[in-house]
Order: sequence, then structure tokens, then C-alpha cells
Amino acid sequence: MTDPASPPASDAAPLQFDQADYTEPPPAPRCTACERPISSTYYEVNSHLLCPECRETVEASLTGGSKSKRFLKASVFGFGAAVAGALVYFLVSLSGYNIGLIAVLVGWMVGTAVFKGSDGRGGWFYQLVAVVLTYLSVAASLAPEVYKGFEAQQAESVQAAAPTGGPAAQAPAAAPEAAGDAATPTSPEAAVVLTAIISVAAPVLVGIESPLSGLIYGFALYEAWRRNKKAVLNIAGPFKLADASGAEASEPQERSVG
Repeated sequence: MTDPASPPASDAAPLQFDQADYTEPPPAPRCTACERPISSTYYEVNSHLLCPECRETVEASLTGGSKSKRFLKASVFGFGAAVAGALVYFLVSLSGYNIGLIAVLVGWMVGTAVFKGSDGRGGWFYQLVAVVLTYLSVAASLAPEVYKGFEAQQAESVQAAAPTGGPAAQAPAAAPEAAGDAATPTSPEAAVVLTAIISVAAPVLVGIESPLSGLIYGFALYEAWRRNKKAVLNIAGPFKLADASGAEASEPQERSVG
């Protein structure tokens, strides 16, 4: 009598009935702003997940408020950054180096300050404020060089009009006074005023003389303009986290704010 054929051995792992196999559920998503776990409802704001409370806070930041107060704060912040940028440029120039790329840093500083002062709203009006303040900051940074050039020109005029000791020096005192008046040095106060006037046009004049410098100044103005681009919120939702059956909220709404 032959033994019955034994069943083939299985390659599968033996079943374990004495140990339970638990699968951990995926962690709940967190709000990008407050970093708290989202329990059920959430919104998508510019591709970021936000809880309902943070969505209301973000949306409220772009609506309401005093326009005059925002303009004043943006102007004060931007002016302070413009002064600081001109001071940085001047201090670097004292070292003997004239690094035009600092103008780009000035544009970034002014643009960031104006955007912060506008409560992060931006827009063409704040872009214009940032560009004007950046231009004036660059002009102020060039003022010391303008003043030095003005003094050198005055010194050359006085030296050219000074008597040389030749026969012309024996001319009577009744000689024409027009040349003497033209050679009269300008007072320090007048020199400062003229320097301020000329400095306003200095970035343009330098840009015409040196196209590379003009390109750098233009990029600085663009940086100030770019950083104050109008903020727009694309809000989609509300959505609900999938329940045990995998269902989600239907008919979500999408709108833009800003």
C-alpha cells in the first residue's frame, strides 16, 4: 500500500494568528500658517493648505484698513531704507571702491520696506513709491562725488583767473570785472544747493556715460518695483478630509482676493 502524495510546500509565509497586524493611518495634514492639524475642513490659498481660522485672517489682511495709514507707514519705512542704503553706499565708497551693485541692494531694501509698510498688499502705487525712493537713494549716494567734482571745477576756475606776475598783472584796477566775477568762488551754501540739484540728475548722467552703471541702476529700480507686485490670493474651498468611505466635500468654490 503506497502512501498518498503529500501536498506541495507553499512559499508563502505562514499565517500568524497570535499577533495582530496594525496599519497606522496617515498623519493629518497641518495648516501652513499655524501648523495645527486640520481636523475636517480646510482651504487651499495659493496652493497652501489653511485652516478656516487662518484663511479668514489672511483674507482680512488684504481687505479693509486705512489707506492713508498704509501709505504713511510705507513711505516712512521706504524712506528709512533709502537713507540706510545711501549711507551703506557712501561708507563703501570711503574704502576706495565704487561698487555699483550696491544699488541693487538699495532697491531690494527699499522695495521690501515699502511692501512691509503696505501690510503686504503692494500694487502700482506702492511700486511707484518704491521706485522713486530707490532713485533718490542712488542719487544721494552719488552726491559726494558730485560735490567733489564741483569743488575741483571751482578750484580750476580760480587758478585760471589768478594773475601770473607778467605784464598783464600790471593792468589797472579798472579792468573789466566780468572775468573776476566769473572766477569768484561760490559760497559753501550755494555749492550744497547746486550739488543737490545736480545729484537728482546724476544717475541719468552716469548711466549715459557708463551704460553698465545705467543697467545696474535700472535693475535696482526694477527690483524695487518687483517686490511691490500686487498681492493676489487664490482661495479654493472649503474642502473636507476624506472620511472612512473616501468621500470628500463636493462643489468647492474658488475665488481671487486682491
